[in-house]
This record gives sequence, structure tokens and C-alpha cells, in this order.
Amino acid sequence: MELKTILVTGANSGIGYQTALTLAKQGHHVIIHGRNEQKVKTALAEIKEQSGNEAIDSVTADLSLMSEVKKLADHIKNKYDHLDTLINNAGSQMGKERIVTAEGHEKTMAINTFAPLLLSKSLLSLLTKSADGRIITVSSASYNQGTSDQYLDDIELEHSYAFGRAYGLSKLYVLWGMWHLNRELQEKGIKNVTVNCMEPGSALTHLGSEQAQSRPLWMKILLVLWLPMIRNPKIPGATNAWLATSNDVHGLTGMFFDSRGRIEKENRQYYSQENDQKLWDYCMKICEPFLK
Repeated sequence: MELKTILVTGANSGIGYQTALTLAKQGHHVIIHGRNEQKVKTALAEIKEQSGNEAIDSVTADLSLMSEVKKLADHIKNKYDHLDTLINNAGSQMGKERIVTAEGHEKTMAINTFAPLLLSKSLLSLLTKSADGRIITVSSASYNQGTSDQYLDDIELEHSYAFGRAYGLSKLYVLWGMWHLNRELQEKGIKNVTVNCMEPGSALTHLGSEQAQSRPLWMKILLVLWLPMIRNPKIPGATNAWLATSNDVHGLTGMFFDSRGRIEKENRQYYSQENDQKLWDYCMKICEPFLK
């Protein structure tokens, strides 16, 4: 197997941790990202010990802030001469109250939608230097909760916030955004970078754990009832690693994979070029100041 340089966001726990550990055991040069420096250091030490691979680096950044995403991208560009794979794994859920970041954005959208798009665009210069550059973004089947186009005039839900709606729409919007990015690359003739998304299924992770107490009561009850059906994060972690490295998916782009690596047919009920462009323009208005 050809060894690759791979950045995994949100890799200090859950699916991201299992993704990074799997890749490290295969001998790849893995860069793990997290928001909490101490947790990242702990994960780094554990992955090195369990894999026997010393070619593991770490970086910290708060992906709810676009200025931090830019710093992360700048760090990667200054330290590495190329990047083979970017795995946009980091994600979060907020609570029943709408939270606005220091930069003025609804926090769910900032982490789940704007950050992956900004990071992917920012690192294209390194990904294009790879003979087989790959962008893999973790979405969610929850995007089906956000398949209506009625919120495109209120993308950050300033007037219509709800816990499930924010999460579902953020996963829908990042899916649309990655389709758009893929189309841009194809139109520019960039054939050596593929853009795919994956749905991890219900896995036991720390997603949104810091806001767990502020979730609606119905969600807390649902999570308890759902626990017996939640799978080990090793399963989607292994799929992420496979999507990042396998020759089986070489050249495949614009796809949506399930947690076992099977291609799914997406729900495109409200997808249109007009809606796509409206969302893309909104996201790029946020991202462009940090791309200069």
C-alpha cells in the first residue's frame, strides 16, 4: 500500500479517533486535529502507542471560528508540501437554545457546514499536489430532516431555530456544498482530487456532549431508547480509512457512501441549481475573507 499524508479533523475521540488509529496502524502519516489541546495530546500518545507508528502529528483549532480554520489551514500549508487526503470528520450538535459564535454565526452551521467548506477550499493547493487527492466529508442521514428549501432565506436560522432542524440542515448544506465543490473542480479540469461524503450511521461518539444537558427532553429520551442500536465507531472509522486510501474508490467522485462503504442514492427532493447556488454564495461570502 502506498503510504499517504492524511489530515483527520475531530480525531481525539469517536469516529475520528478510530479513523486515525486505523490509518496509523496501516503506516500512514496522520495529522490528528481536535479543539482541546490536552485531549489531542492524549489521543496522539495513545495512537502512537497502539499503532507503533511515530509518524503522527497533531494540531488544535476551534472549528466554530473561521479565523481558527484559516490558522489550521495555514499551519498545514507551512508544514507539509502536499496532502493526500482531508477527512472532514469534526461535527457538533448544539442544544435547544441558538448559540452564536464570536464571529456572529450560528454554531451548528459554523462547525458542520462552513468550516469543512473553508478548510477544503484552503487546502486545495496541497491536495492538488497529490496524484490521488481526496476530500471525504462526514455528513449524516439526519440531512433528511432538513430537505426543505423554505429555510434558504434564513440559512443560520436566526428566526426559525430548532435543535433538530439546525443539525439536519447543517448536514444537508455541507452535502450540497461538497457537490458544488466537486462540480467546480471538474469544470476546472482538476481530475486528481475527488470529493465524496459518507454517512456514519448511529455510532457511539461524544457528538455535542458539551451541550447535552440543554437538549430538548424528547431528544434525551430518544437517545436512551436508541442506545441498543448504536454501533461501535470502529465501523465508520474503518470506512473512512478505506475511503481515504483504497484503490477500489480511486477516481470515484461526487458520491455518498454509507457506513459500510456502499454507495447510497441521496434524497435530492429540494436540490436544484438555484438552491445550490444560493447556499454556495452564502457560504462563500463567509469563507472568502479567510481565503485571501
